[in-house]
Order: sequence, then C-alpha cells, then structure tokens
Amino acid sequence: MQLTDSQIERYSRQIIVSGVGGRAQERLLAASVAIVAAPADAAGALAYLAGAGVGRIAMHPVGDRASYAALVARTTDLNPDVSVSLGCDEIPGPRDLILALIGDPPTAETVARLWRAPRIDAQGVREPRCPAAVIARLDAPGRIAILPAPPPCPLCAEVELLTPPGKRAGNAGAIAMVAVTEAFRLLAGIAGQQPEAVLVEFDGYVSRPRAFYRRRTSGGGGGKTRCVCEALS
Repeated sequence: MQLTDSQIERYSRQIIVSGVGGRAQERLLAASVAIVAAPADAAGALAYLAGAGVGRIAMHPVGDRASYAALVARTTDLNPDVSVSLGCDEIPGPRDLILALIGDPPTAETVARLWRAPRIDAQGVREPRCPAAVIARLDAPGRIAILPAPPPCPLCAEVELLTPPGKRAGNAGAIAMVAVTEAFRLLAGIAGQQPEAVLVEFDGYVSRPRAFYRRRTSGGGGGKTRCVCEALS
C-alpha cells in the first residue's frame, strides 16, 4: 500500500528515523500483531504500536475482559489507520506476530493455548502457524526471546519460555518496552536477516544476546523433538 499525504505527515517523525523510511511504514500499516499481556503491561505496548501505525492489533485477555475493553476503547481514537480489537478465542493467523509480555501465570498459559490450538480455515484445512513471536519474561532474571520464524517456537525452544513466572524483575518495565521495540522491528521489516532465534538476557539494565535453538530429546540418537509448529505447518 502506498502512503497518503496525510499518513506521510502523521508518521513523518518516524519515517525520517534512520532505518525506517516509507517502505517500513507501509509494512507496519499492513501488519498484524496479537498482544498477550496483563492489562498494565499491555497498555504501553498497545499505545506504542498503535501510535506507530501497526494496522491490526488484537488484544488477548488473560483476566478481566472489562480492563482490556477499556484499553481498546481508549486506543480507538488514537490513530484512524489502526484497527484494535479483542482477540478472545480467535487464533492468530499466519501473518500475525505474537507479542507476549509474561509477568503472571495466566499470560504464559494463554500464549501456550494460542500456539497449540489448530487453526482451521473455512474449508476445514489446517493453516500455517504464526511466523514470528517476541516473548518477554518479566520475572527475574529478565529475558526476551526473538523468534523470527519457527522452529524454534515458544513451545519447543531449548529455553523454557512458558513456565509459570516467578517474582517480577525490578526492571520489568524496561524489558517490556525493549520487547515492544523488537516487535516493531520485525513488523516493519527492519530487523535484518535473522536466520536464528535470539535470546536477550538481562543483568540489571545490561543485556547480552545469544543464539538459541530447538530443544533436543533426552532419548538416544540425540534427535530433535517434532514441534506443533512443524506438525501444523
């Protein structure tokens, strides 16, 4: 899609940032993201991505729906280019990115359910899974998994991403916003070529990235597990 004059004006400060430009803004407007987070964590992510012009945003409640409905209502008037909705039981599609900010057990459970659930089209045919995910663990020690394409996915990664979280990290807010920024980079197509998944580990406010892979079986042969992201793709 080509940017209109009003959109160029609306996103001008973002477009002139090095590495963004008009093409990245067009990709953002055509992009879809599913956000899974507690209301307090979801608010900042939703405001940032809606303001940036991500075309379709689905909020997946992990608690009281009224809190998420209020977030959606407040965001509706923020940017006319953006559609924000409650995802509820809708399974993210093959073009969506899942952004998960895991700070409590229900958040981890919701991400696991969304990823495991088979996606069936109108003809009853299984569709591919989401191609990308950004999973932030807001418990100590904080970490962010950037998964450009499975495998690994949140279920089969060698690092446990969906276990019940422990005590919230003191820098959880900063970690959450770094995760949102990484989601922005993937959606805009400015993250570069990432043939491997990346895990960003935090020691206070110091971060260290490293590659990580799909976990291996504990049985003989050292073969890799077969993940739901492969079985349904």
